[in-house]
Amino acid sequence: MPSDLLIIHEKPSAKYLIAGWRRQWSDGGDISSGLTRYLIRKLEAKKIAEMSRQLSDICFPFQISGTHDAYRPRASFEDGLPSAPMAWDNSFYDAGDGLIIFRGDEPWYRIDLYGDAFFAALSEIGIEQTVTIEGYNGPAPPDIERRVSCVYSKENMKENLDKFGLQYSSYGKNGGQGPTIGMALINMAHFEHPDVEIFRLGAMAPMYPFATSSNQQVGIPTDHRAFYDIMRRLKVMFNLNIDLSELKTLGDNESDKLKSSLDRIANNNSEAKDIIDKARLDFSYTPFPESTDINPDLDRTLQDILGEQSDSTDNPGN
Repeated sequence: MPSDLLIIHEKPSAKYLIAGWRRQWSDGGDISSGLTRYLIRKLEAKKIAEMSRQLSDICFPFQISGTHDAYRPRASFEDGLPSAPMAWDNSFYDAGDGLIIFRGDEPWYRIDLYGDAFFAALSEIGIEQTVTIEGYNGPAPPDIERRVSCVYSKENMKENLDKFGLQYSSYGKNGGQGPTIGMALINMAHFEHPDVEIFRLGAMAPMYPFATSSNQQVGIPTDHRAFYDIMRRLKVMFNLNIDLSELKTLGDNESDKLKSSLDRIANNNSEAKDIIDKARLDFSYTPFPESTDINPDLDRTLQDILGEQSDSTDNPGN
């Protein structure tokens, strides 16, 4: 293990990892940073590992000209005295039930070194499958299930991924484009770590190309419906015991509010109405059907009833 890149405090029983990044390019709808933050808080996940200070010194700048504090490491003070050392936070959390959550900062330099630390952590902690979560903005109809796109590292993963209502991305097919952090790690896994199974789920968060009277772009800045549509897939994929009702409620409320705003805008602006109508007409997604959770006791009762009916059919004289 490259101990100069990674610090592991403990190794819980682990199988799956959900990864997201703050302050990164592909964080539309707050999906990458916000969903991992939500899961860590909801599941009361405990930090078990982190990328080292040495790696942070290499991969991150202190500042970029003109950005003020956007790219500086975090620092805190209490009554004038420093309360924590400056640090970029790239940490792994144990959420229980075999689930690990990674929440990090997208590196500015040496993606190769950052990737070495990330893949070393997967190996050391014992992760079998990893998903990177990202988001992008677009004129998605708010009242419709979010479109979820996918890229993956190993060819044999596709047969299973086909079950989950995904659209496979051909990003960069016509000449190559710069990857997101999730895509970059999947590319590295495919060519340099063939034993690693990692895939990216990217959802489109509603955002329209016009602003309100207060100069706010019309959309959903933190898209809980996208959180929900990603997590209901992962709940089945990873066999997670997590209640998603809060995400659904938050997502429905946000979506209803945006739809009402779009309806008002469309009624007062014909040009905006054309954009909204075209977005709905052009929007496509692959649905993932809702599954019904059945109480185990009820399930056994139903099985007993079905069994009795089968016996009666087989023995008509009874």
